[in-house]
Amino acid sequence: MATNTKKLKPVDSTFLIPEGLYILPTAILLFQKTSETVWANPAFEREFGVAHTGRFSNQPSLGLIRERPLALQIFSMLGRHEGFVLDCLDGHRAPVELKVTQYGDASHETYMVLVEDVTGKVELENQLIQKHLELQRAFEEIKDAQNALIQSAKLASLGEMSSGIAHELNQPLQAILGFSQELEHLEKLSPMGREFLGDIISGTKKMAEIIRSLRSFARQSGDDCVETSVRDAVEEARRLMHHSLLQKGIEFEIETADVPCIFANPIQLEQVFVNLFSNARDAIESAHAGHGKICIHYNYTETFVEVCVKDDGCGMSKETQQKIFDPFFTTKEVGQGTGLGLSISYGILKKLHAEIRVDSKVNQGTEFKVRFPLRKANAS
Repeated sequence: MATNTKKLKPVDSTFLIPEGLYILPTAILLFQKTSETVWANPAFEREFGVAHTGRFSNQPSLGLIRERPLALQIFSMLGRHEGFVLDCLDGHRAPVELKVTQYGDASHETYMVLVEDVTGKVELENQLIQKHLELQRAFEEIKDAQNALIQSAKLASLGEMSSGIAHELNQPLQAILGFSQELEHLEKLSPMGREFLGDIISGTKKMAEIIRSLRSFARQSGDDCVETSVRDAVEEARRLMHHSLLQKGIEFEIETADVPCIFANPIQLEQVFVNLFSNARDAIESAHAGHGKICIHYNYTETFVEVCVKDDGCGMSKETQQKIFDPFFTTKEVGQGTGLGLSISYGILKKLHAEIRVDSKVNQGTEFKVRFPLRKANAS
């Protein structure tokens, strides 16, 4: 039985098209490269419209984007191609995939292009990407919450231990300090003895400072909270640190803003910012002694007030950032710090239901973001 065929006159009067291409439900294009002639079967025309050459770009777009317009050159590139779009008759722009094969005698340079509308597939991919991002965000939130619980457990257990240690050590330490100061007045001490005695007194005072920090760290309640100005607490902390920063050539820049008040203990709030400013100062001193900058910026909404403390100091590695709120952790040299400043600040902020986050890069600086809930949020 003879096969029913029709001639493709615009392409080649000798080139015959099987009748099956007319009745197939799949959108099909035939493209002859030498004459740049395009023919479309009825299925293509029903879905996408007439396939005249003006619908297709003369320059192929090979960039790594998902919405590239179809180009004539693509129709002669054998294989499967994706990431293209084509306007449909109903007005929407459909993502399409192409499968290009040689059609007939290779000497005619004619190609068959199967055009598939993959709108459903792309939508599904987008949904999967969105779900993946949501899962990733949820994982990060769970990880942050887990770290916060671990930190709270550390602080709770260490707080109980610190209170007992501070009480037991304070009395004998005061006795050592008192007797040492009495010995200073003895005239019979040798120069070497006075030097040793000075070292004892200096070391005892450092120990007393550590005990005071332990007591502050262990204190869990009994501190009155009142309506407090965050900006005033920042200004007072800056005033207390003024001479220390000035001596080290550090510039202090505070944004002028009228931020809402929060419910907190003013003294403890100042302590939080003094600790943050002290860490910023030491980071700057470590990076480039003699000059540097600390910037304060405010963000606030109806539910929270956020204070951002940014420095251009030495920055921290990811490993260090995970440990900075641990009690007694410090990157400073022995004798330069107790490692309790940020732990104490963390404990204060925890009682206020506040959050503290750090963003730091080595040799680029550090930014702490402290977010306080407003009173309405606290009340709820």
